[in-house]
Amino acid sequence: MSIDWDGYEPYEPRVVGPLKALGRAEARLVFKRCMETRGARIEVLRHLLKANGVELGADDAAVQDLNDWFFASVEPDPEQPGQPRPEWYAVIHDVALFLGEAMLERHPNLYWEFFTWGKTNVAFQRHVIMGFSTEDPKFRTNIDIDRMVATYAYQIVEAQGSIPSYGIVEIRGTKVDVDAAAARHRSP
Repeated sequence: MSIDWDGYEPYEPRVVGPLKALGRAEARLVFKRCMETRGARIEVLRHLLKANGVELGADDAAVQDLNDWFFASVEPDPEQPGQPRPEWYAVIHDVALFLGEAMLERHPNLYWEFFTWGKTNVAFQRHVIMGFSTEDPKFRTNIDIDRMVATYAYQIVEAQGSIPSYGIVEIRGTKVDVDAAAARHRSP
């Protein structure tokens, strides 16, 4: 499928590398910018979708249309097997912001949060959805919607046949064929 990018302006996070590696103040500024620009990013996404014949909306049918377009459109990077083309990372970010806002609209108890609990948590210093009720107030349940959409894009690219190659690595004196192990995992 050919995408009509129609002047799409990708989101520029202005940082390189994982957010967990940044100092707290710098990571908080990234979060603040992300939250300040989310309305504009959703409008950029709306324009991109409209150029490709899809209306962006928060009702179930419109979210399914967004999913169908995303599934049919994500393209693998020919230079980086197993990964989406670089421009898709901005679209992933925009889709995640839209889906997050749709969740907040449907469930007013949810909110965006700069996640700072647990430096080993994959969501550390990222923008996540929080506000889920749990029995234990110390348990901080979150949804890293951006990571979920990115994972979905990787799954789409893999389903298209673009699979990374890692070769053989040695772990504690034992040679492991990472590609063979991954292929076993992919097989039903």
